[in-house]
Amino acid sequence: MKNCPIADYALIGNCETAALVNRDGGIDWLCLPGFDNPSLFGALLDPEKGGSFFIRPAQEYRAERRYRGESAILETRFITPAATILLTDFFVVARSPHARFYDFTSLRPTRKLVRRIQLESGGRALVQLAARARPDFGRRGPAWREVSGGFATLETSLFASFPLTIANGDLEAEFALTSGQAQFVILDYGEERKAPDKAEVERWAAVTEAFWREWNLFNYYEGAHRDLVRRSAVTLKLLTYAPSGAFVAAPTTSLPEVPGGEANWDYRYTWLRDTSLFIDTMFRLGYSGEAKAFLDFVVRQKDEELRPLYAIRGGEVPPESELAHLSGYGRARPVRTGNRARNQFQIDTFAHVLEALFYFQHTGGKLDRRVRKQLERSLDTLRRRWRERDNGIWESVERRQYTYGKVMAWAGLAAAGELLPERRTELEKTCAQIRDAVLNAGLREGKGRNFLAADYESNEVDASSLLAFTGDFLPLDLARATREEIEHRLAEGALVFRSDTFRAAGEGAFLLCSFWMINHLIKEGELGRAESLLEELLGKLSPLGLLAEEIDPATGMFLGNFPQAFSHLGLIGTILNLDLAKKRPELARLPDHQKFQRTVGATVGAWAVVAGFFRVPKTLRLLVASRSRWR
Repeated sequence: MKNCPIADYALIGNCETAALVNRDGGIDWLCLPGFDNPSLFGALLDPEKGGSFFIRPAQEYRAERRYRGESAILETRFITPAATILLTDFFVVARSPHARFYDFTSLRPTRKLVRRIQLESGGRALVQLAARARPDFGRRGPAWREVSGGFATLETSLFASFPLTIANGDLEAEFALTSGQAQFVILDYGEERKAPDKAEVERWAAVTEAFWREWNLFNYYEGAHRDLVRRSAVTLKLLTYAPSGAFVAAPTTSLPEVPGGEANWDYRYTWLRDTSLFIDTMFRLGYSGEAKAFLDFVVRQKDEELRPLYAIRGGEVPPESELAHLSGYGRARPVRTGNRARNQFQIDTFAHVLEALFYFQHTGGKLDRRVRKQLERSLDTLRRRWRERDNGIWESVERRQYTYGKVMAWAGLAAAGELLPERRTELEKTCAQIRDAVLNAGLREGKGRNFLAADYESNEVDASSLLAFTGDFLPLDLARATREEIEHRLAEGALVFRSDTFRAAGEGAFLLCSFWMINHLIKEGELGRAESLLEELLGKLSPLGLLAEEIDPATGMFLGNFPQAFSHLGLIGTILNLDLAKKRPELARLPDHQKFQRTVGATVGAWAVVAGFFRVPKTLRLLVASRSRWR
């Protein structure tokens, strides 16, 4: 058996975990109860041993898929010569009964996956089902036992509105659908052992659809590529872990960055590097609740010196280990869990936290004692350690004097100076020292002009240097020369590789780097070229509007963990920046933090959700709110 192309997968979830569904109605990836737990279905990483859960016609078919409106409810239409079958997949999502009307981060942990099958046209159709659960990454059999109305293991139940049988330890069924008839299957995690009736399943569907409809009312972006922005926002929401406020870099592990290679990492954790980008993006769209919940997660971490990444419930990420029994996606081994970067020193982590706190304050947040303590910890670390070698944004095993880390230290300290006016003078002095050090040791000569190199010791270029201009570290002449050198060595059209080293290793182009280049062009005022490259990138989205971490420029194949939060954050931010630059060109050339102040600001910020809310007719708000809570 072969793996499905990564771009063919759909994502569904409940803001605690997520499933990947292939074009043939098969769930090939699902970890329960949370993103970072072992998989129950893991055919993504081993088609033979991993386990899957499929529902599909017993006869020849072609499949068409879409999300229902702006929700995370997936619809797959199987079109056979004699009939059309609709498979609807979703996790039940509902706000807590105690949540305020604008609070979409307090969710009820339902942990129910619903698969509904209906004959849309034709007189009769035969459908097959197989639930081949392989708990603990395929290291255990399912051990199903019969219960009233279905089957159960120690923690998981599966109920169906039609008879199921056990064959070789797996649950199977073959049943006929007739006109107007609907059947359902429920996968339930937890101690509940009660089979639902049809009315209850329909109510779950209504509650879930209402949740997503109401949540989307708070997204008040109405500019270019509106639908893509809103779909990416839903994807980011699905990557959040509601109980803690964290979000994962991706819901998968070990999807390879090099086809068949060893660069296979576990991304089911929270990188603090993403903090400022996530908070900036969510506030700009109108989702201050998600932004604040994530910042609360960051502030709650108790380490004297923050780690680069955390487990989604908070605390330490497990040490890296290998699952030697799994063949890997496309035979890319090893399959890994945990992450070796958990104890690395990455200078930019602390800078991004300081920038996030800057965004927080400028959207109405208060620097209370708890927040200020985290601010001072990160500030102290940057001031003490900015001269040191670090592992860098790409988490190299070898520490170097990476220019990106120094540039971000400069940006973080500048943001801290805005937060703490009483310390601005001393922080400006440190910022001047950082700038002098980088311009003295980090510049190289190329094509008659200097450009910013990846580190102090080499002539390598790195796409992260593009952020030195958008953050206002480099003047325009140096910035343009750096961008041109990066394009010459790392770009293929709109696609940009991370660095010379990664390109030589055979990995794909890194999508976030591609968005960085477009944002660089926007700030340069090259709006026509920026728009052209953006359109080229948007053409590489999956049919369902999802992005992986990387793309192979030669084949268009998705590489790396999927879907990738970094890529969707880059997509949203770039679309918003280009839309803003076309409407208000004077803002395009401001550094990122000033642009944020001018476009969001304290008068909107923390109340962006409320502002968005009152643009919706009151009758509609009340109608939707009345349906979206759990009953």
